[in-house]
Amino acid sequence: MLAACLALPGVVVAQRADENAVTAAQDAFGTTVGTQTVGLYSPESARGFNPHQAGNVRIEGLYFDQQTFEINSCMASEATMRVGIAAQSYTFPAPTGIADFSLRKPGNRTLLSALVTRGPFDASTADLEAQLPLLQDKFSADVCAGYHQNYAQDLTRESHTTVLGSTLRWQPVPGTEIIPFWSYTGGAARRILPVVYTDGTIPLPDFRTHDLGVQDWTTWAWNQVNFGIIARTALWDHWTLAAGVFHSSEHDPLGYDPYMTLLPQGYAEAVMDVAPPVNNRSTSGELRLARLFTHGMHQQRVQFSVRGRAVEREFGGDSLSPPVVIPFTSKVQYPPPDVVFTPANHDSTRQLDLGVTFEEHWQGVGSFAVGVLNDHYHRTVTMPSGVTDSDTASPWLVNARLALNAGARLIFYGSYVQGLEDSAVAPVSADNRNEPPPATRTWQIDGGLRYAPFDRLQLIFGAFEIHKPYFNTGIDNIYTQLGQLQYRGLETSLSYNDNGLTILLGGVLLQPRVERILREPGATGDVPLGPVPLTLTVNLDYAPPQWGPWGADMQWNHLSSRVATTDNAIYLAPLDTLAAGVRYRWTMHGKPWSLRLDGYNLDDARGLHISDLEVVLPEQGRRFMLTLATDQ
Repeated sequence: MLAACLALPGVVVAQRADENAVTAAQDAFGTTVGTQTVGLYSPESARGFNPHQAGNVRIEGLYFDQQTFEINSCMASEATMRVGIAAQSYTFPAPTGIADFSLRKPGNRTLLSALVTRGPFDASTADLEAQLPLLQDKFSADVCAGYHQNYAQDLTRESHTTVLGSTLRWQPVPGTEIIPFWSYTGGAARRILPVVYTDGTIPLPDFRTHDLGVQDWTTWAWNQVNFGIIARTALWDHWTLAAGVFHSSEHDPLGYDPYMTLLPQGYAEAVMDVAPPVNNRSTSGELRLARLFTHGMHQQRVQFSVRGRAVEREFGGDSLSPPVVIPFTSKVQYPPPDVVFTPANHDSTRQLDLGVTFEEHWQGVGSFAVGVLNDHYHRTVTMPSGVTDSDTASPWLVNARLALNAGARLIFYGSYVQGLEDSAVAPVSADNRNEPPPATRTWQIDGGLRYAPFDRLQLIFGAFEIHKPYFNTGIDNIYTQLGQLQYRGLETSLSYNDNGLTILLGGVLLQPRVERILREPGATGDVPLGPVPLTLTVNLDYAPPQWGPWGADMQWNHLSSRVATTDNAIYLAPLDTLAAGVRYRWTMHGKPWSLRLDGYNLDDARGLHISDLEVVLPEQGRRFMLTLATDQ
């Protein structure tokens, strides 16, 4: 049936059957393609911090303030982490790293693709995508729809969601491209898993998500919309313009957020948090105007940038049940609590950045750039009583970067970046739950080298130091700034490909430190919860010509021991996980198909992960996923 539905005349090969994150990645710092993710970092974790929470998301290189929980598969085809030398191409890099999403841009050929998955566990998905050239070489459209079931294994027992998206591409004249896009994610879930918190003072119990009890009447629902338009054009001689305007909104009805705080001897304090409807939205964007000057072996580029956002968010007003001490793995059912909401607080944020960057490139020698950004930031929190609390900042932020060619194959690089970045919203266990803190000053210095002894091998080695404010829950259970963070680290990436073999090796050695100014319960150590001191990843993909349609891949990840208590007296054991996959490609009626079987955590390793907000997540057990894809 699937083959019959997709057998359209004039259709050519698309990309779903060939999606491969290992072979697509340029380095080991983090790449997501379709359902596959490889590398050290992700949009939620880079160098010990969270680029998404910090406000460092980009769409096609342009600033985007994301308010939705996720960017769906119908909107973005790939996500790439930009740190170190890879971030030097950005006009204004970010101290916490950049997560850059690539849209599903249509080409000039008709194509239709389908992807169906089963697993992990009882999850299943189906995606269908069509790319249509409506006016050859001028105007084309991408239309995508998908249905995903039971995919959020860490959050809920049962879920279903619909994803929709469309991207248009208009090229009215050579050198000009206009790309509107729209995406929607809507769904619901029931039997919500409780969020597990530690107070940072007790040993953590070994558990997995199936050990946790859920209430059958707990539900969630969500409606997420992202849309915008991107334009790029060559103006006059040597002038170029790139601009993007985006809107991101999350509208969710009433939902249940159960959580537990771990207690000694196998008990936990359980609370049922009933959250009122959520209505968060942001309009953001960036405009860049660049002028290129060429003088022999020298090129200079001057870039003017304007970017900003207007954000409206609501928080608070939750209905909370009284805390109850229960066995941690209790599965006892109880009736829904009475729901009594209180008026919510309203957060309104306005931010406008004006910047200029000068870059000099000397052929065969290297390049340097210096930029300055004047940030105008204003945030107002309006409380139900009518009282307002405001934060205003207008810093001048400087960035400088340098790259030197030490021969044709070796580049040394370095940079210094200042930023005004967001932090994570308050956890639901805090009295000011879900409150977004004000943006704060951050800075980073990094440097290293990239060595490519020959075309198929590349080595990157870098060092960095990042300074950010430290937010957490104080002794009054209010989430606020408690001190300062200093993270120092070394990171490396090795990539190699030849004769069907692709190797990605990555590692990051991190030394996180916290200096507390305000007291945190039980916190006497100088290492914060969350960061992992040593992370290693090995990815292999092998599909030699003599294997014909067959291919295989392997991934090994290692997390070193990491602190489990804020006095740094107890550590979690190291965690090693092994994944492997096999795939088979064939053609049917001249159209490509692929079938792949992936296994994750094949060694069935048990372990825990702790976030910087003291959320405890268990490593999922051994699991498998089957993927069928075709391009017609």
